[in-house]
Amino acid sequence: MKALHLLVSAVAVTLTTACFALPSFARPATLVAQDSSSRINVRSAPTIASSRAHYGLAGDRVEIMRSMRGSDRAMWDYVQFSSGAKGWVRGDFVRYTEGMAEYGVLAGKAGDRINVRANPSTSAQSPHYGLQGDVVQMLNQKNTNDGYVWHFVQFPSGAKGWVRSDLISRMDEGGC
Repeated sequence: MKALHLLVSAVAVTLTTACFALPSFARPATLVAQDSSSRINVRSAPTIASSRAHYGLAGDRVEIMRSMRGSDRAMWDYVQFSSGAKGWVRGDFVRYTEGMAEYGVLAGKAGDRINVRANPSTSAQSPHYGLQGDVVQMLNQKNTNDGYVWHFVQFPSGAKGWVRSDLISRMDEGGC
């Protein structure tokens, strides 16, 4: 029994590592500060009370992997640097890079599962789900007869599907 538990644990760790190592898209952004020589703290959690994992500099290019409101009520972005370093940066130190693609953040409370539908309908199958805070690329939009607006989205994993507009927040300049 113990050997089976170890095997299952090893497979889970391997799959988790592979998922994080796969190339993916994320929302491109730049770190900003009033003083161009400022160090911008990159935290281990989305709060100023957490430890400083490292720092970035104004002008550093990053990719936003997740966004959420912290316990301090500020927006925080989980960013990845080109070096591979990752951590949380308060949203007022992040400026989204302009581009053609639109991005959104799945809305809800921490830990909420958001249904991703096969078609733009509440009765359509939900072959997978996203989690509150996941960053998605918004590829298309459709108004349906039931009064909902739906967004066809793509996750960093490549998974695609339809999400109701009340379950997604557009990522605009300066925050969600």
